[in-house]
Amino acid sequence: MLFSYICTPVPHKGSQRGKFAMVQEAVEGVPQRGTLLRRAHELLESLGRPTAEDLLIQHLFGASEDTQNVTTGRNAVWTLLLRQVLNSSSLFEQTSEREWSLSSWRSTHMPLENVEFVVLDTETTGLRPGPDRVIEVAGIRLRNGEVIDSFQSLVNPNRRLPPFIVQFTGITQEMVSAAPGAAQVFPDFFNFIEGAILVGHNVGFDIGFLSHEAHLLGQAFPIDGIDTILFARRYLPALRRFKLDLVANHLKIPAANRHRAMGDAKVTAAIFLKLLALAQQQGIQTLGNLRLRLQLPVAWSGDITDASVSRQLDQWRVDGKLAQKMEAPPRPNGGLFLNPAWKRDFPAKPGVYLMKDENGQIIYVGKAKCLKDRLASYYSQPLGYTRKMDGLLQNVREIETRVLGSELEALLVESQLIKQLQPAYNVQLRNYELYPFIKIDVQHPFPRVYSTKEVAADGARYFGPFRSRRIVDFTIELIQKVFPVRTCIRSLPPLAKPSDPCLRLHLDRCPGPCRGNVDPAEYAKVIEQICAFLGGEREDLLDRLRRQMLEASQQMNYERAAWLRDTIRSADEVLIGQRLITGAVEANNLFIVYPSAREDHNELFLVRHGRLVQQKCIPHEPQEMKEAVLELLDVAAALGDAPSIVGKAEVDQINIISRWIHHHSDDRAFFPLQPALTDPHERRFLTQRIWVEIDAARAQPSILLVEDQEEDL
Repeated sequence: MLFSYICTPVPHKGSQRGKFAMVQEAVEGVPQRGTLLRRAHELLESLGRPTAEDLLIQHLFGASEDTQNVTTGRNAVWTLLLRQVLNSSSLFEQTSEREWSLSSWRSTHMPLENVEFVVLDTETTGLRPGPDRVIEVAGIRLRNGEVIDSFQSLVNPNRRLPPFIVQFTGITQEMVSAAPGAAQVFPDFFNFIEGAILVGHNVGFDIGFLSHEAHLLGQAFPIDGIDTILFARRYLPALRRFKLDLVANHLKIPAANRHRAMGDAKVTAAIFLKLLALAQQQGIQTLGNLRLRLQLPVAWSGDITDASVSRQLDQWRVDGKLAQKMEAPPRPNGGLFLNPAWKRDFPAKPGVYLMKDENGQIIYVGKAKCLKDRLASYYSQPLGYTRKMDGLLQNVREIETRVLGSELEALLVESQLIKQLQPAYNVQLRNYELYPFIKIDVQHPFPRVYSTKEVAADGARYFGPFRSRRIVDFTIELIQKVFPVRTCIRSLPPLAKPSDPCLRLHLDRCPGPCRGNVDPAEYAKVIEQICAFLGGEREDLLDRLRRQMLEASQQMNYERAAWLRDTIRSADEVLIGQRLITGAVEANNLFIVYPSAREDHNELFLVRHGRLVQQKCIPHEPQEMKEAVLELLDVAAALGDAPSIVGKAEVDQINIISRWIHHHSDDRAFFPLQPALTDPHERRFLTQRIWVEIDAARAQPSILLVEDQEEDL
């Protein structure tokens, strides 16, 4: 099929855009101009023939025939709007008074030997038009199987070239610095391709960049092109992969000077001519035949003159897009940039990996149950598949692996390394500011409730961590609605003179300590209620609010009832959120044993109050195992109660361990511990039990091990 990269072409005349805007304002709800052009192009291309204005109006604007004909004036508005839209682009032309077609169809019935094609290729600084720019462009103009003209030029992108692009293409900074800029190169190139059908290998990539360059110059650019990848899929059924080198090798075409624009254009031109000859042998004689064949399924066979695109395509969706599953050209992947020799050295064990750039700087840290499998997957990962992948693989010059005893250890080590190293491409776990707290300075006689990023040993009460600053602000606002608490920062009596209260006093939202007649003991009771609420302990608060909501509803005060309903919902969310971290600290007292990546060893984890206290790798021998287990249980007994404050550095560890425990809750490798382990006889009994169960489980490893989760990438 013909690959279409839809852009918004620049109008031919300066007044066209203004006229279109005026008409658009006259018709309420008309979509944006770029959307209308895209819909019109899709409809005409799918029908494959000139189309009446009435059908275009119905498809573009959703106006039915009845709606169009309500009044003559209304019909005239739709028609004027349609014509202004289509006239603003060189893609369309009016074939009769009330009929439109695509400009490219003028050559539809032209024999292939008379059609002129331009095979093009670009080299760029990256993969995204806009942030990245073209650094070399080349084109070869063909007619009747012969080269009739060519174009080649380096382009100065006015920026530094990424090192991987220099290595990949051989184009140096000195070469582009001496080259002409885009404003000098592309007007000549656009003149060179005028009137020709564009051809390229993954042509959408090139068209995307050239369309952007045209847009910067205020010019339109063709959006149609024949993709030799899709062409090869229809005429080379023996091939499974369609990279340029593979297709060239299959057709016995020498591929020289690769990854330079003219070198790749020459290879692509040779491929195109051979595929075109195959198509002509199978009855494809005109450009229209070729367009039609490339739109039909790969397995289609028959006389092309009897084929109908409209019978082969599915119905239009309501939003105007084709429901047909179009074959997308393959995207470039990590294998273009990662050294294939590295794969031999990746260990098939759990651990963490550190990706480094050319300066040895660590730019990404990851973890895996099997390092070999995880790292091998990067070679086939499409570039730009996720925002995190944008630019990562292109900058990798070395991958360091660190084998660890288990994946739980890898999860914890990964989090620690990200906090320590702050890699550029690790965002999710990098910043402690993701975890703000709420502070109440209880040493003040009338404390406020406010947010803070730091937890200090200053005698204040801290609550959290919360998932984001937004949730903290929301929680504080909720507290200020439900509890009568001070929000101002003014000085209070007796340090200052009594002052006039603010509006919150009159709304019963604050007792007004600024007046100097509020009992600190009564205010302290309110603060204790707030602290209990923030600790996830105030179910009675919700019950009180529910009673108030019911009373308001019975009194037909529906506005207050609705406010109370929303407040209850919000308060419940806060309570649940705080129970998550509180529950993790209080409930996660465990002894975890897993087979180690080291042969005949076990990994021992002591988790106390949600935190990893100690970890050991011990040989699977009765005496050594029992001694190590008992030693860790003695450590657990000496720790005492859970700390009252959760520090920022512990947040990720608590969350990682909590998620791990949740997903492995049925695993026989988990041994819950009592909050208090003061009895030495109980600890020795538990030691023996752990050894017996682990020794039995190691005889059936599948009982111990569970399937790992997908990595969060």
